[in-house]
Amino acid sequence: MRVLPVVALGASLALLSTAPPATPAPDTTTPEHIVLFEQGRGGYECYRIPAIVRTSDGGLLAFAEGRRPATHTTAWCHDAAPIDVVVRRSDDDGVTWGPVSVVLSGDPAGGDEEATRGNPAPVVVTRGEHAGRIVLVTTHNPAGGGVRTPYVQTSDDDGRTWSEATSLAHLPPDGTGWYATGPQHGIQLTSGPHRGRLVVGVNYDAGGVRFGGLLLSDDGGDTWRAGAAAAAVDPADIPQELGVVETPGGGVLAVARNQNAAGAHQRLAARSGDGGATFGGQFTGVADLVTTPRVQGSVLALTPPGRPGASGPLVFSSPVDPTFRRNLTLFRSDDHGRTWATHAVLTADRAGYSDLVRLGDGRLGVLYEGGAYPDGDARDEIRFVAVRVPR
Repeated sequence: MRVLPVVALGASLALLSTAPPATPAPDTTTPEHIVLFEQGRGGYECYRIPAIVRTSDGGLLAFAEGRRPATHTTAWCHDAAPIDVVVRRSDDDGVTWGPVSVVLSGDPAGGDEEATRGNPAPVVVTRGEHAGRIVLVTTHNPAGGGVRTPYVQTSDDDGRTWSEATSLAHLPPDGTGWYATGPQHGIQLTSGPHRGRLVVGVNYDAGGVRFGGLLLSDDGGDTWRAGAAAAAVDPADIPQELGVVETPGGGVLAVARNQNAAGAHQRLAARSGDGGATFGGQFTGVADLVTTPRVQGSVLALTPPGRPGASGPLVFSSPVDPTFRRNLTLFRSDDHGRTWATHAVLTADRAGYSDLVRLGDGRLGVLYEGGAYPDGDARDEIRFVAVRVPR
C-alpha cells in the first residue's frame, strides 16, 4: 500500500465557487491519497471501476475490476479482457487495508471460457430481515465481447465470504443486448412507503433505444425486478452509468453520464417519486455539473448521522477538465440535486471513475482511478482519500 504526495485540497474545502477552481496550491492539511490497486500488481494488467461501501460493522469494502491481458487484442487494460471482481477491506476508516481478494471470476457455466466479470454495484442492507447483508450486483460477458448479463451475490458475514453469483438474465429488456450495472454503490431507501427497498442504477439498449433504469429488491436482495426506465428528452443523449440517491419521502434521483460526447450536457438526471418504480419524466441535462465529457461520476446523500430519512446535502464527484480525465472535483447540492456548486479539487492528477462513502467519523471517503499528470494514465491506480465533508 503506497501513500502519494498528491497536491490536494486543504483549507479550500470550506469554499464554494460557481466555476471549476484552478489547480489548488499545496497545503499542510492535505490528506493522504493511498494507492489500493496498482497496475501490474497481483497478476493483473490494471485495475479499474472502483466502488465502495461502509458495512454495518463499520468496515470499508473497496471493490474494483482486476483486468488481465486480453487475448483478442493488444490494447492495454481492455474493457472486454478477462476480468475478475476484487476487493480490499479496511476496519479503521481507510487508514490501513487488507490484501486483495477475488470476489467473482471465471465462466459462470463452470467452463474454460474466459470471462469479463465487472461493473460492481454493492449495496449495504441496514434494515429488515437481512440487516447487515451486503449485496453485490455485477455483469458478465464472454471475454472479447458478447451479451452482457447482470448477476447478483450476497455476503452475510460483513463481506468476508460470498455466495455464488446468480443470473438476473430474466429481467427486462430481454437479455440479448448491452447491459451495465452501476458502476458505483447502490442504496437502501430509509423513508416513505417503500422503506427498505434496494435500488441499483443500470443502463441498457432495447429496441434501438438506450435507457437508464433501476433494479429494485424488496426482500434484502433475494429477488429482483426491473423498476423505472427512461431514455433522454433529447434523443441524441445517452444515459449511462447511473448513480442513485434517496430524496425526501423515499424518492430517488438518478444521475447519469451522457455517452453523447457532442451533447449539450455531460450529465443527465431523472427523478422517481414512487421509490424507483417509475420515473416522472425522461432524462434531462444537468447544467451545473460541468465535468469532463463521457466519464462516470458518483453521487452520495449526506444524511445526518442517526437520522434515517432526514434531508441532507448531496455530493457529486467527477473529473473536471476540457481535454483530459483529470482534476477530480467535488460538487455540492443543497436542494436535492436541482442545482449544484463546484466545491473543491481533490487532486490535479489524472483521474477517472470514482465512488463516495460516508465514513464512521463523519468524513467523506473517495475511491478513484488516478495517475500522474502529465505522463501517467488515469488507469494506472485506484486510490483512496478521506476528506472533510463539504460545508
